[in-house]
Amino acid sequence: MMNTNIKWIAAIVGAGIVAALLIVWFVLLGGPASPADTAVVPSFGTSDTRTSVTNNQQQTPNNQIQIPQTNTNQKIFKITDGPVAGTTLLVTTRPTSTVARFVLAANGHSMDIQLDTPGAVSKAISNTTIPGIIGALWSEGGRGALLQYLDSGALKTVHLALPAPAATSSSPVRAQFLPVGATNVAVSPDGANVAYLIKTSAGADGYTAKADGTGSKKLFSLPFSQLLLSWPSEGTLLAGNAPANGVPGAVFSIQTKTGNITPLLYAPGVTATADRLFSKVVYQTADNSRNTYVRDVKTGLSKPLSFDPLPEQCVWSNTSPALLYCAAPLEAVPSNYLDLWHTGEAAAADGILSFDLGAGRSQIVAMPGGEDGGEPSDIAELALSPDDHYLLFIRKGDRSLWAVRLSN
Repeated sequence: MMNTNIKWIAAIVGAGIVAALLIVWFVLLGGPASPADTAVVPSFGTSDTRTSVTNNQQQTPNNQIQIPQTNTNQKIFKITDGPVAGTTLLVTTRPTSTVARFVLAANGHSMDIQLDTPGAVSKAISNTTIPGIIGALWSEGGRGALLQYLDSGALKTVHLALPAPAATSSSPVRAQFLPVGATNVAVSPDGANVAYLIKTSAGADGYTAKADGTGSKKLFSLPFSQLLLSWPSEGTLLAGNAPANGVPGAVFSIQTKTGNITPLLYAPGVTATADRLFSKVVYQTADNSRNTYVRDVKTGLSKPLSFDPLPEQCVWSNTSPALLYCAAPLEAVPSNYLDLWHTGEAAAADGILSFDLGAGRSQIVAMPGGEDGGEPSDIAELALSPDDHYLLFIRKGDRSLWAVRLSN
């Protein structure tokens, strides 16, 4: 997400405070939380009025973006200078084409551009204006966008129902709002639902809802306010304390039907990502050194990886359940690199690697700024096409958007 510095600075400062509470909850109590309160809370729809979201007929001025006529050996090419708030990839038929869909941070306009056609020009598919987008997620296979922005100091999230990639022009779209203050929004694998956190005086409550925020239900409560949330597998959420170097942290699995919470990991500075089957968890610890492991959820056994990517810089393959694509620094970095990276105090040029968990083998996929093309990049986010033919990345700092051809 864009402009996450504020969130991470607060997380790092608060990490020491939550560490003692974490030890009590995780070690001494040693078990999952009680069954979640499933009481229905009011639905959040278009009743949340605001002046900063407007539908208009003015075409976005950023309509000169063009896929360059690149050499076929050049795997990496730029899509736009940005700043881009978020991106995804869609595959269309008749004709078959891969479309990069992205949101401009300055105005919230959504754009499409075909990657298979050299010289293709991007087009605006939404002219709903929302100034200052700080993050974007995708629902319903890219047909919905969840945009987060600050309005008078309050964090707000709007869901936009976007047209199909074949749409010929931009138009006003249907907007629905999640609760004010919803944080760490996570989208289900099928794109139909979301989960999010609402901070409380006792920590945080977790809710699930439809992708547009309607039908919200409380699922769980945790006594920690600084949490990260993801939805890797259809029936399971992954939650963990915001990591800080040397500070005790924990990772939990949460069942989306029952709200049952199961502790998975307990380690200093731990951060994690799980596969689509929730059979493997890749996690990194940070104390006197940084180490990355893959954990078998069924057996509880962990094995070290041959490289040390940040789990949040990884994306799971859509075609192979055991394949992971990650951005990783090409040079040695200190054990507290994640803390410094989040606050913008450190950066490193990344390579893009793949790791086959089944074979235990890693390989370099692309090197931005090398023979593959592009420029040296500190990579903030990755997105993968449904067929694994293309990978997109957003470069940290200028938020420019780049594409990588993984196969011809």
